Amino acid sequence: MGLNFSTQLDHRMREYLKGRVDELLNDMRPHCRGQYAVAFLNKVWNEVEPRASQGPQLLQNKEPRDTKQVISRGYLMQHVENRKKWKERYFVMKGNYHLEYFETKEAEQKGMKPEGTVLLSGCVLLSSATDYRAMLHQTWPHFNVIADTYWEEQHLNCPTGHPLYLWHPYRPHLLLCFHTVDDRHTWSTLLADGIRHLNAVVFRRDSFEVRVFLEAVRLCRQQKGRYGICDLYLGSETEILSNLVMEDLCPVLESQLIPHIRGADSKRKQTWLKMVGEMFAVVEAHVSEGFPALLKENDEQKQQLEKKIRPDFNQILASKKQIVKKIQASLGEGVRSCCEEHVQPHLESARDGVSETMNRGLQETRSLFSEEVTRVINVVKGGGENSSLAEVCSQLRALPYQSVQMHRCYEKAEELEQVLSELGPRFAFSGVRFLIQRAQNLIQQLLEDAVYTFQRLLISTQPVTGHSAETSQLIDNTRVRVLKKFDSDSNAAGRQFVQDSLLELFLPYVLKTLEPTCKPELPVYEACLSADDDGVIQIENIYKELVLHIVSEEINKAMKETSTQPRFSLCSESMACLWDNEPQMCIDEGPRTLLAKATHSTSPTELPEQSSGVGPLTEHKSQAEASENSKISERDDGMGWQCLREDWASGTQGKGQNGLDEWKASRLDNEDENKPTP
Repeated sequence: MGLNFSTQLDHRMREYLKGRVDELLNDMRPHCRGQYAVAFLNKVWNEVEPRASQGPQLLQNKEPRDTKQVISRGYLMQHVENRKKWKERYFVMKGNYHLEYFETKEAEQKGMKPEGTVLLSGCVLLSSATDYRAMLHQTWPHFNVIADTYWEEQHLNCPTGHPLYLWHPYRPHLLLCFHTVDDRHTWSTLLADGIRHLNAVVFRRDSFEVRVFLEAVRLCRQQKGRYGICDLYLGSETEILSNLVMEDLCPVLESQLIPHIRGADSKRKQTWLKMVGEMFAVVEAHVSEGFPALLKENDEQKQQLEKKIRPDFNQILASKKQIVKKIQASLGEGVRSCCEEHVQPHLESARDGVSETMNRGLQETRSLFSEEVTRVINVVKGGGENSSLAEVCSQLRALPYQSVQMHRCYEKAEELEQVLSELGPRFAFSGVRFLIQRAQNLIQQLLEDAVYTFQRLLISTQPVTGHSAETSQLIDNTRVRVLKKFDSDSNAAGRQFVQDSLLELFLPYVLKTLEPTCKPELPVYEACLSADDDGVIQIENIYKELVLHIVSEEINKAMKETSTQPRFSLCSESMACLWDNEPQMCIDEGPRTLLAKATHSTSPTELPEQSSGVGPLTEHKSQAEASENSKISERDDGMGWQCLREDWASGTQGKGQNGLDEWKASRLDNEDENKPTP
């Protein structure tokens, strides 16, 4: 008996899907517990030895963006699946990048419930029917031999010749049609902003719990032989887990269900896509119900770890140090040989390609900021006393969110796809889109900080007279100051992006290559763990730290300068300073640590002596000095992840930040006199 869309998901199928979700959550549970213990040990270690760092020169915008404000609206032609035709509907995009559509403009104005909402996270924008068809064939190769005549007539035949397709591997696709090329360009840049923003919802928080979750996801996939970042990591925690379920589920269902779908060949493709969309909705709903239980278990585990780790921290650290030495002596040489053979020959070309691409994007961003300030100066000169500083600031405040203007900067980052076109397949790297969006978000965050710093400096030095000539001169002087600070921050951020990108490219490949030879030896070291260490020290994590450390060494050599090990790769490290004299990054500092250089390094010989409590700081910094430095460089966790920088002003707000910003702004005048232009 064949399947059709109306009867595809009966009660038995829904229960089967829920069972697959429960299976994944059960697989995640031990990984979450293990990584939570590792991360908590890291957290205590960084409390014992906080790392002083130099914060960025630009101030960070703490003012939240109005998420309910409408940023775009208008009539668009949408393909209505159940009616098999194109229909004009009224679309509204708000500041939170939620896309809603109504039957008419009047329905939206009356506050009626929208006809539907489009979830943009995980989507890919395609501007031609050829690209859309190719994506479908790539995703569902079972249908490559099916005639596409009916499909093209119903879906690809845009009435105006200016289509835009939002493709998602598991959700229903959105097919739009525009009257002009300019309209399509405007909406495509806006939708791309929404996709990037929502894809980064997890990384934007960069919290202790998020790092535990991502590490557990990595280990869960790694057990199935899947290494490295990919598009499955885009979206919220619920979406990421749902993607993992579908990653395993779709191949099974394709072989079992597709042969039984009845109807004409062209309609079988349509039926299957509908089935996938409904299955994903069931999976997402059940993940939303089960995931909070994992979070609750983490909270309960935290209380146990507090009692277990803090009193015996020095003893636990000493035990880990012994295991580190044993694993390094046994496996270190093999890891270095693998890096010499597979990584070193390609490091230079990868470094140059990523660096040049990122530099072009940052230079374009700098030019855009300078041009906009020049335009404002001209407005002030021509407007006389009517052009106040408040009006000047308001004109610039929206610049980082102007999709069309920012597109010239973002498209530079898209060149990474060409740069990694050869290295990607060689190293089985499928995270190019991930890196592109990371670079674009970094560009947006730096521009947002530059605009905010410009605004703060301008207001703090507002002239008394208010004459246009004096105001325009003040604006020009402030621009020069901000550009110097932008150069410094973008230089550091761009360099960190290159290091992190190289790590994402090479580390998974090395781990996968070494798995057959190194992983079987790890259980031997379990015997080295005492009863108190069990559950706190993870042997597999120590092995991964070794590989991470050695790959990072090679990358640092290629960068021709020693720097902190990258924080924001999905493969996070644990107490990297145990390996040698490399500086240890502070995992609980704010997301802007990418702009900081570690000023304190610790070797195994500098580890605190065993005692009943937490030892004092080393001679480099007193506790009070480190605490004050940490306060000065503090950054709001809700405002960003290293390379997923976008409109993060809607994140959490730090109390008292305005006073801190004013204090920092007052210091900028003195800093400008002493700091050379990068």
